Amino acid sequence: MKVMVVDDEPDIVDLLKLMLGSQGYDVITACGGSECLEKLQQDMPDLILLDIIMSDIDGWTVLSRIRQDERLKSIPVVILTAKQLTAEVAQKKAPYITEYLVKPITKEGLLSVIENIISSSKKIEDFIAAARKAGVDQDIIDKYVQLNQQTGAYKRLHTSLTQIYTKKKLEREKSIKNTMDSIKRLIDLRERDLTKLHARIEEMIAASG
Repeated sequence: MKVMVVDDEPDIVDLLKLMLGSQGYDVITACGGSECLEKLQQDMPDLILLDIIMSDIDGWTVLSRIRQDERLKSIPVVILTAKQLTAEVAQKKAPYITEYLVKPITKEGLLSVIENIISSSKKIEDFIAAARKAGVDQDIIDKYVQLNQQTGAYKRLHTSLTQIYTKKKLEREKSIKNTMDSIKRLIDLRERDLTKLHARIEEMIAASG
């Protein structure tokens, strides 16, 4: 698996490269946002570790350009940040990030996040491949992929806000509590629809023989 590490601090780049290399990952490095975007024109990593605060082009801008590029937009991106995301940032960015890690990053935490992403992606890819082989209509497959992405985005947003706001803070911040309650309802609705669609596709796969 090929992982791109993007950070404008060489020591952090070297540390992450060492952590990943010791586990057999093929590591590409970029010392800043500009170098990242340049290298992405020639290379296609399976996952990107992207720092937010960089001197040339900040991580959010790099992420936006990745998500706007048809060739790159499906690459999982793990955000590296020195502090917890604010509620405002979490609401805006959650749909576009796959996961985020707060520095200082431990080897165990980093590898756990990457392994979870690989496992989740593999399950979805295998299921979609089986659906295509069974002749499931592409519109149904696209809807399944979209529901998966939406559910994941809302879950990440809810998790981010839960980490930011303690129970006492939520008692004072009624608007945030209402937002989190709304997000939880959306998660429940998306998961219900996703479960139904998953079962429907499974029936089609089984019927195909």
